[in-house]
Formats: sequence, C-alpha cells, structure tokens
Amino acid sequence: MTRAPVPWATRFTDLVRRLRADGPIDEGSIFAVVAPLRVCPLGAHVDHQGGVVTGLTIDRFVMVAASPIPEPRFEVSSLDFTGTAAVDLRHPDPGRKGNWADYFRAAVSVVTPSGPLESGLKAVVAGDLPGSGLSSSAAVLICYLMAVAHVNGISLPREATSALVQKAENEFMGVASGRLDQSIILFGEPGSLTVVDCSDLGIRHITPPEGGPVVTILVAFSGLDRGLVSSAFNLRVDECREAARSLLQRGGGQDAAGAVLSDVDRAVFEQFAPSLPERYRRRAVHYFGEQTRVAAGIDAWEAGDLSGFGRLMTASGESSIENYECGTPETIALWQALRTTPGVLGARFSGAGFGGSCIALVDHDAAGSVVEEVRRRYAAAFPEQAAAATFDLCSSSGAAQLLTGVESCRR
Repeated sequence: MTRAPVPWATRFTDLVRRLRADGPIDEGSIFAVVAPLRVCPLGAHVDHQGGVVTGLTIDRFVMVAASPIPEPRFEVSSLDFTGTAAVDLRHPDPGRKGNWADYFRAAVSVVTPSGPLESGLKAVVAGDLPGSGLSSSAAVLICYLMAVAHVNGISLPREATSALVQKAENEFMGVASGRLDQSIILFGEPGSLTVVDCSDLGIRHITPPEGGPVVTILVAFSGLDRGLVSSAFNLRVDECREAARSLLQRGGGQDAAGAVLSDVDRAVFEQFAPSLPERYRRRAVHYFGEQTRVAAGIDAWEAGDLSGFGRLMTASGESSIENYECGTPETIALWQALRTTPGVLGARFSGAGFGGSCIALVDHDAAGSVVEEVRRRYAAAFPEQAAAATFDLCSSSGAAQLLTGVESCRR
C-alpha cells in the first residue's frame, strides 16, 4: 500500500472532534503540537557512542491537540489505540504499564521533578507510521513535553526538551538511546541535512546547491513492528561501550569506566581492534566506518552529489548487517530489493534495524516504478508480511512546533 501524507488541517479536525467527544473543553484555549518523523540517512547506531549523525525530517508527523484544565490532572486518548491514560500529579503512576500511554507517563515523569505543576490538560494524540523505526517514540514525547510546558507556562528551550526526551527514554522506558531522534525533530530545516555531533550536541545544517537533483524519500515498512525495549538494542549499546573500554585499556591502560567509542582515537582503534573479541571488534569497525561515511556524505550533500551520498547510505546498510549485526530477514530482503532497483540512489535500515522499515533516496521521476518493483519482490519473498507492508513517498519537512489558535492549527 502507498499512502499520501495526511494534511495538518485534516488531522487537527479529527483530533478536536475526539477531544470534544471526551468531555467539555475550553474551545478558546485549544492548541496543537506537531512533531515530524525523521530519517537518518547516515550515522547509523553511533549516537549513543557520541558519534556524528545526519538526519532529515519528513512530512509524516505526530500531532497532539489539547486544552488546559484547571487542576493537576493529565488525560490523553489516542486515535490509533484504545483507552485513555490519566495521571494525577498528586498521586503519579510508579512506572511503565506496557501500553501506548507509557510515553505519556514518561513525559510527565521527567517534567514533574522540576517542581509542582498547577495546570493539567486533556489531549488526543495521533501519528503516522507507528512501529516503523522513524522515531515516533521521540516525536510523541516531544509533543507531550511541549504540551505540558505550554499549559503550565514553562519555558522549555529545544536543548532542554532534547535532554528530557533522552531522560524519559533512558530512565522510564528503559531504552539506552542517544540524542539522534529528538535532535533532528527539534532542529530540522526543510531541504537541509541536519548534522548532529552527539559528543557535544553541536548542530549544523547542510544545504545542497540550488538546481541540484530532485529526490524523494521512500519509507518501506516491512509489516514487522519494531520494539526497542524487547530487542537487542540495549545489548548492542553495551557491546559498543565494552569495545570502547577495551580499546582504551589496550591503548594506554587508563581507567575507561563509562567510555564510549567517540573517546577512542582512530589510531588506537586501528592498532588494537584486531585483538578484540570478534563481536566487540565488529561494533568498533562499524562505528569508525560509519564516521568516515558521515564525513564523506556531508561533503557529497553539500556538493549536490546525491548519487555519491546514496552509495554511502547503501554501504552503511551493509555495515549494519555485517558489523553491527542487526536486521531481520524481512528488513534485509527489503534492503536487498531496494539496493538493486533502478532509480534508488541509496538505502539502509531505519531506526535500530530490529524490525521496522528501510529508507531510501529515490530519483523523483522513478519513484512510482521503484515502489512497484520493490513491492513485487518483497511480496514474493514474504507474502504474509507483505500484506501489512506500506510504501510512503515523503518530502523534507521542518522542526517540531507549537500551534496556538484554531486557525493556526488548521493551516
């Protein structure tokens, strides 16, 4: 199935209709928060190691429509899932309950330690491409954090929001994530490649030259949902850290507690990587190889060489399989189909690679034929999963934003 993007106005109308159905609201105070999803063309699996990553926001998004209530209680429902989540700030929930509303509880958990909140809210949430590995968890956390801050008059700069998202995922959700997802969502610019140095959170934007080739971002969802808490995501993070610790000890014998691979000089890696246990060696090889690809990719994007950029993406996908050892039979089959289909400039897994999607840069004029060919080949390999597979042709988007006033939300 190929789907067109849902206009903001349509999504907002649906959310407000549900908000009204859930009970009385202050019509004049309705607002919305929109957080785009993101793709990471280069910089796979390195943000938690302090590496340099790249990203683009796309025209698929999570939206929350909300209205304040004059008591310390938060209520949220969803257009995508059943049930309603409620948090009474006088008696907050102790932890995860294993459902969609955990992300709402996670957001509340990292905001409330800063001081008591006097105003609550009623909210409805909906999102595009759930389970696809395009950072919907970070997007929804950003929406909740921005909404809670808005109704309580809290100034929450983008840098602070990014830190709170990581805290919520690390401490409440139990996922050892870095800063990639939220940084791209909070700082993305239309048409620009956002570059984030996860060692110091420096951010810059790379704009291609005017008149360069037009490309489309293809998100090919395998039909197999991705869940980081139950995947090998945290194990891979631990393996990368052990590789860093071992390399630093071999290189100088210093105390390497808490080390990540960005702490290791490349010369140390090149000298001592062969002596590491195989799985740690592979993780280090992927990290340093990916950093080389990121640097080359930034140059290619700035020069308008999107074919060269795409080849680096495909090499990243290969290293994710061979060295980072992630992927499923389904996502690997999708990647193989994409990399060998005319019109595809480059492809790799999206997210951690344990289920979810592949992403590809596609020649704009060939996008339709690419989708048909990849769909056909995937259906032949995995007919059951192919029934739930989707193919979304996306464009570059901007950053997360708060919209106040009904007319603004419906633009």
